[in-house]
Amino acid sequence: MVWILLALLANGIISFAYTVSTAPETTSLWAMLVTTFVFYLGITQTGIIFSAFMRIAKSEWGKLFSRIGEILTLSFIPVAFVTFIIIYLGGTDHLFYWAKPALDAAHGGHEATGAAHHISPWLTKDLFLWRTIISMALFYFFSYLYFSNARVEEKGHPGINLESRLNVLAGLVMFFYVMTNTNTAWDFGMMIIQHWESTIFPAFYWVSNVFAGVAFLFIFGAWALKKYVSIDLVNKKETLDFMGIMLMGFTLLWVYMLWSQHIVIWYGDIPALTAPVVKTMTGNYSWAFFIMLFALFIIPFLAFLYRRIKTSLKALTTVAFIICVGVWINRYLMVIPVFSDGSGYTFLSWTGIALTLGGLSAMLISFFAFLKLFPKVTITTYSEKQDH
Repeated sequence: MVWILLALLANGIISFAYTVSTAPETTSLWAMLVTTFVFYLGITQTGIIFSAFMRIAKSEWGKLFSRIGEILTLSFIPVAFVTFIIIYLGGTDHLFYWAKPALDAAHGGHEATGAAHHISPWLTKDLFLWRTIISMALFYFFSYLYFSNARVEEKGHPGINLESRLNVLAGLVMFFYVMTNTNTAWDFGMMIIQHWESTIFPAFYWVSNVFAGVAFLFIFGAWALKKYVSIDLVNKKETLDFMGIMLMGFTLLWVYMLWSQHIVIWYGDIPALTAPVVKTMTGNYSWAFFIMLFALFIIPFLAFLYRRIKTSLKALTTVAFIICVGVWINRYLMVIPVFSDGSGYTFLSWTGIALTLGGLSAMLISFFAFLKLFPKVTITTYSEKQDH
């Protein structure tokens, strides 16, 4: 399995590097890389958020998946930073209108950076680099503190009560999760569109990340628990039911955020704000929008009404996979329509498919490498006595 993942990762890297160096127009390729980056970054960063949720809520069933989520987050750190640096060094001029060279008549026709006299001081390459690096570093730093203290608690050192400290760290992890995801939403969702803004969009972005992250954590966690600790979720009906209820909650929260995002823009009816949103719902992108709506609301909402589906491992896994696909489409609609009219399906090209599968491979290889490097880390803190 590892060799297959390595082959998929190598194919993604080589395909992108070759195509971006030979194609006459590469903006759509950089946009596809950003789509892949923000999708897997959101999924992996949510892993430790699930653990923090479960700790704050004092949930015992969540301990089945919490450690797996923590490892998903921490193991992806090198991939997250390396991929961002690649995008920063190679894609900034292609993706951001404010970074593109523009003729400045006031300086005798010499090139200026993105009409520098007419954009916010926030939109500079240096600030883009450092706000992203710093916000991600803070999130991962507190994630590591949370993980390391949870490991100490797990070992049960006498005389050390870490519950209060871990509760505080869980809150800090959630705070910096919101901060770094808000920053990502600003840069890769709003700042790629000239004069487009939305106060609701960042919240909509990280709610979508939590939705997909929890769904993926369930899919991958079910496999990992069976492989590493011989826990088969088929017979854990109550755990499956709890996970189904949680996903139903995020289904309703996601559609509420979608409604809130669109109703405000629609009611304001400002062309500069409505045009980019309408483009993602009509024309060549209408099919993607409606598939997303079915995948993230209609299908999970109807499915989770029935306990029979929530307590079936196969059915719940299927719905969770559909949710992940839906959020990937959401990320595709967030980025690609800014740079393309949709007549060419970038995601169906060899490079598009290679990037998507390569991102998945990078995430899984990072997880397996983490377990190899730190073999003493347990895959779960759950015990059979903790069923409630």
